[in-house]
Amino acid sequence: VTGVQTCALPIYAYAIPKGEIGMEGGVRFNDRREGRTRVTFQPQIIYGAFENTQIEIQGDLMSDPHTLVGAAKSGDLHLGVLYNFNTETISLPAFAARVEVDLPTGVNSKGVDTQMTGILTRSFGRLRVHLNAGYTVLGSPQGQERPGAYRAVAAVSYPLGYPTSFRDTLIASLYTRESDLRGQRNHSGVEIGLRHQLSSRLVLDGGLGTEFAGPSDRAALLGTIGLSVGF
Repeated sequence: VTGVQTCALPIYAYAIPKGEIGMEGGVRFNDRREGRTRVTFQPQIIYGAFENTQIEIQGDLMSDPHTLVGAAKSGDLHLGVLYNFNTETISLPAFAARVEVDLPTGVNSKGVDTQMTGILTRSFGRLRVHLNAGYTVLGSPQGQERPGAYRAVAAVSYPLGYPTSFRDTLIASLYTRESDLRGQRNHSGVEIGLRHQLSSRLVLDGGLGTEFAGPSDRAALLGTIGLSVGF
């Protein structure tokens, strides 16, 4: 079970095992410095289609859908594939690539958007370091929307209670991404989260964060809670 992925918490460089199915549901809120608080519901299905390969289907449902700008539109269907190239060794980190296609099924959505992400995971004792870097290409930018935007996340994860307990993992991240509209500053922020293993098949995720730089409507407070189940 991978756990719900958020804007700031990292994607790990590993796919779920072949033949396994994961179902995930998360709720994320964004209390903006200007404008209404935005709430997003994120249902997702993940399938281990092949060795080191997972297929993902997701649909985000957002409050105030008619006010959204940028690639993320409420009701869009997201189809993704993540492929892990190698297991981590003494000299090499684990590396994976992820490609996502966003179909314009949502409110005021036009064109097919494409996301490409490179993912690195490296262990230093019990501490794990994660680096994600990606780029989104908009199929049909509207008004002042950027035709493309980059994003990057650097994060660390650490198991709490080791070696007597293996249920909890602390995750802290620092991120930056280009703004949705041309001429605005990057969204940059920090987030901290906890992943709790309820059972061998159930994972509970939670996270809080804030954006310390960005446009006037950047997030004052971000929050996420999600539940994942594997089959």
